[in-house]
Amino acid sequence: MKDFSKFGLIYLAHVGGTTLFYPTRVAVNLVAASNDEESPIINNSSGVLSILDGEGDDDGREEVNPPSSASAARALEASLADPVPGSSHIAIIIQTNFQLCAYTTSQLHVSMLGLFCDVQSFRRLSNVVFYHITRDSVKGAFKLGITAKQILRFLKMHAHPRIRSSNHPLVPSNVEDQIWLWNRERTRVQFEEVYIHQCQNAQEFQAVVTYAQDRGAFSWSDANKLRVFVKYAGAEVVVSFARRWRSRAAQRRARESEGRMRQSAYS
Repeated sequence: MKDFSKFGLIYLAHVGGTTLFYPTRVAVNLVAASNDEESPIINNSSGVLSILDGEGDDDGREEVNPPSSASAARALEASLADPVPGSSHIAIIIQTNFQLCAYTTSQLHVSMLGLFCDVQSFRRLSNVVFYHITRDSVKGAFKLGITAKQILRFLKMHAHPRIRSSNHPLVPSNVEDQIWLWNRERTRVQFEEVYIHQCQNAQEFQAVVTYAQDRGAFSWSDANKLRVFVKYAGAEVVVSFARRWRSRAAQRRARESEGRMRQSAYS
């Protein structure tokens, strides 16, 4: 029962002291499919490009460790460009628990899926493979230059025919939303090189902030500490303005002080 759960064929639930199981969409499709029905899902191409090394283990199980290779990335791009399946077909079912079920016998397809799926979760039957889509696996695909839009297009383009003929979405909404959220995590923080200018008083602070904003060099400011963060490219002109402002302020203070001294002398 646990093995069936790992393959995504059943869902185990513990209610009190009782263990219940429910068949998943993968199991339903396996049971409902007719053996004598012609299905393009299990058709193979005799000339499928092999990009995995090794012929298999001694016990008959095929050792598969899909690499994140440039060949697989190019094959993914080619698959997106040509949505018409060839002689080696792939049909994908995505479950709401982020498990991916792909009907294929092609090593190339297995490697392509390994670009954005967790290879540690790989399971295989005769004509179907199972993966899990995780945050780390999707972010690994982003580092290879694969975008969230490409991943979703690939999953929808090769969705199982039974899903296409039903009212279910080709990719569950929670899976699609999560992939977009993982994509947005890459732009949550933007680093920018800045210059910190320390003002002497509130008047200088306000003058420098206004000048930097007018010049398009303003980045951030701290009124409590009288600090102005300006973009490094515009730091020179802002610093020059601050020096001129301080010079004029010093001259004003000197004239005011001289005026007060003269007024005191006259009185």
